[in-house]
Amino acid sequence: GKGPKSTPVVSNGNVYTFGISGVLSAHDARTGELKWRRDFASNFPVTSPLYGTAMSPLVEDGLLIVHVGGPDKGALRAFELGRGAIKWSNNTDGPAYASPMVATLGGVRQVVSFMQNDLAGIDVTNGKMLWRVPAKSGYDTNSVTPVIYKDLIIVAREDQGLTAFRLIKRGVELVPEEVWSNKQVELYMNTPVIEGNQLTGLSVRNKGQFFSIDADTGKTLWLGAGRMGENAAIVNAEGKVLLMLTNDANLIVHPINAKEYAPAAQYTVAASQTWAHPLLFGQQILIKDESTLASFALVGK
Repeated sequence: GKGPKSTPVVSNGNVYTFGISGVLSAHDARTGELKWRRDFASNFPVTSPLYGTAMSPLVEDGLLIVHVGGPDKGALRAFELGRGAIKWSNNTDGPAYASPMVATLGGVRQVVSFMQNDLAGIDVTNGKMLWRVPAKSGYDTNSVTPVIYKDLIIVAREDQGLTAFRLIKRGVELVPEEVWSNKQVELYMNTPVIEGNQLTGLSVRNKGQFFSIDADTGKTLWLGAGRMGENAAIVNAEGKVLLMLTNDANLIVHPINAKEYAPAAQYTVAASQTWAHPLLFGQQILIKDESTLASFALVGK
């Protein structure tokens, strides 16, 4: 689609957007007034990856962190929230489509982020590269956001299923070591959701197959029947249920930590494709299809 694809973030009284062509903007969250804007055309020959900017900005300790640039040439950069001044820049390869996460791992507060060809950890205070793991994909489409669980980094890489890494200190270095690997599932675009020790997502195998994995061991707990669609955006509704929206407008209400695929309810919520992530908003869920935005009431029992 034409986009936009990157979810805005609200902080410091501003709403920060990262447009499909790689333009970073800050607007007053109350009035909509443009506070500042950064265009990176003078820094890089291309300002977005092949299918357009999709990663969402990350706010951490007064910094707005995004991966700017395009194929083969980019930089993970941290900007000051108020004025947009650059605080640090890690010049590396091009951006991916997955969004960055932040966590304290191996005793270091760091950004964990996919890049065009790697998964990497970057010191959030100064932009120093801490570690890297190869993550080359056929069309440079790293699109599944890493999941942080306890001290594990759980990632999906093309043709490698799901893998969990733990960072080990060796002298002054942090070294990622594989803890478990699960090749029964293969993820593309959709990011799994963790609740307790249960990781739930949609595998692209069997034309879309919901699954659940033990995040401690990597053991498959259950696999759904298949043919559920190309993509599913999954929302943890306050630890009560999972709301799983497939790209063909099927909203599935699923019990948390179920022993098998067993939907409590299913609803058709739009007349066209639903690729955007739904938003829980009080007692409502907002659903965006190709041309409309709809609000549905959540009724508890």
